[in-house]
Amino acid sequence: MQRRQYIIFSTLLGLGILMFVVATLVGGNDRGDISVQNAPGIDGIVPQRGDEVLQQQQVGIDLAPGYRLVRLTISPNSNCQFGVDVTSQTRYVEGLQQYLFTPGKGQLIEALAADDNCAVAVYEEIARPGETEKIDWNFTVN
Repeated sequence: MQRRQYIIFSTLLGLGILMFVVATLVGGNDRGDISVQNAPGIDGIVPQRGDEVLQQQQVGIDLAPGYRLVRLTISPNSNCQFGVDVTSQTRYVEGLQQYLFTPGKGQLIEALAADDNCAVAVYEEIARPGETEKIDWNFTVN
């Protein structure tokens, strides 16, 4: 009887480990941004880190309720150098807490630069003005 219990326990343990390995392999495709996932003030970034986009792609940030954008800059390189502050031309989507900039005629940036670009968003919790946080991300324009 004890040998039978040992076999059943070993089988269940082996199946549990196998299910854990399968779940890890299946869930390994998550394109989620770890820094976004760990930042309570950020719900998402546009475009996602590493995305390939067109020159007229919107760039922005989706903040959690209770947060606001302080500054959004876009740089024509992956080092975040020579950024253009587009904060004054961002469109705020009420209710969604999104701050989006769309390049175009008459805008500070008419088209995103070819190849690598970097966006930097500085934001703060409304209840704690002056205590800013920052996130930067790169994307490619083709």
